Amino acid sequence: MNYRSMAPMNKPVLMLLAGSFLFLQACSQKQPAEAASTAPAPDFMYQYSIIDALLAGVFDGNLTLGELKTKGDFGIGTFNRVDGELIVDQGKVYQISHDGSIHEMADQDSTSIAFVKFFKADTSFMVKNTELGQLEKDLMAALPANEMYAIRMKGHFSKLTSRAPGPAKKPYPTLKDHLAKAQYLFNLTNTRGVVVGFLLPGYLAKVNVPGFHFHYLADDHKSGGHIFDFTATELTVEIDKIKGYSVELNTNADFDKISLDKDRQEELKKIE
Repeated sequence: MNYRSMAPMNKPVLMLLAGSFLFLQACSQKQPAEAASTAPAPDFMYQYSIIDALLAGVFDGNLTLGELKTKGDFGIGTFNRVDGELIVDQGKVYQISHDGSIHEMADQDSTSIAFVKFFKADTSFMVKNTELGQLEKDLMAALPANEMYAIRMKGHFSKLTSRAPGPAKKPYPTLKDHLAKAQYLFNLTNTRGVVVGFLLPGYLAKVNVPGFHFHYLADDHKSGGHIFDFTATELTVEIDKIKGYSVELNTNADFDKISLDKDRQEELKKIE
């Protein structure tokens, strides 16, 4: 993400967020033995394939969206052939196509990479008159750097810039080369909708996208995409702390044919 110098978030909001997570940390300390047997299932994220495989050109996968929805009701990713952006919100899977149209996808369609979890907010707060770069800085200042978070934001955006890729053709290039020719930008104004994404630590590089990764879906289902930037007039921000995650390797034959030795972090920075 590109960061710009902007006015800081309202300090009371930042203090409230920090205080909320101190409380959550205190509550997560060792519980009595009798409580352990009744504890809910682990609050884990599920991931299909790895980001370096997508960067290297593994654009097909065998995981159906029906299977994906059994792993989580919230998340992001893409489809086979990198045909648009994938967003999962409240259990429904949507495709943001390169022409800007939105489609709710059938369970038999497939994904080449996706990250999902069952979303349950641990804390929430409201923000007014902020921009993406500043909001990210404030969140990183308030949240422990080594943890993982699912983040859902809903509200009104005076400006929002997003993208969606067109489908690739075989033989597949790298993701960077594909996006150089088939990335479509959308400059949205006065739009209301939901932002879905994650904040992940740097040590997950090569497996997932370190830092922030957000997709957008407008309430009227007429626009969306992978977010580059936004200016929001008001937002409700919900944060779900992730306890850990599991990775299922891409089951398409192309995954075993590609070299994953190359460091592709610079490529990732250019396209994210």
